[in-house]
Amino acid sequence: MREKYLVFILLMILVTVLIFTASANNLNNGLKKVKDYDNQIKTAQERLNSARIMDEKLSQFSLIIDNSLSKSGKFTFEEINDFKRHIGELAHDRRISINKLSDSNKFSLPGLIETTYNLELEGTFVQMGQFLSDLEALDNIIKIHYIDVTPSAEGDKKTEDYAVSKYKILIELSIFKVKKEA
Repeated sequence: MREKYLVFILLMILVTVLIFTASANNLNNGLKKVKDYDNQIKTAQERLNSARIMDEKLSQFSLIIDNSLSKSGKFTFEEINDFKRHIGELAHDRRISINKLSDSNKFSLPGLIETTYNLELEGTFVQMGQFLSDLEALDNIIKIHYIDVTPSAEGDKKTEDYAVSKYKILIELSIFKVKKEA
């Protein structure tokens, strides 16, 4: 009788081990499928995020192209004055003083319309860097011909060591438009 109980207990242990092994294998297969699906979802999300970023950049580029196409052969006074006003706003936002702002038309390649702006500004290096990054963010095709940075006349005066130095900044830049063909 004792042997029958022992065999019965051993069979119960064997059945329990088999059930646990089968369920562990089943669970591992399920976890493997979940990990595969998770990796596929992550890959799809990364592609979607990349596509969104690319779409944003392309829409910004599209805006630049739309702003840079023109049917007329030159910039209108309104466009020139708007750009000057925009430069003034950028300088005001960065607390840069504008000493001079002038524009002139330059000879440009066929199919291109170019207007050159000469700016004389006064500010710090940090302000200049911020101003240039603001210019870069505009929705126009802009080419900076040169930047000349010299200490301003106020720099000759005796200042305290911790005072921020101001510089006279000369910038020549051009904005371009492409003439649409009829």
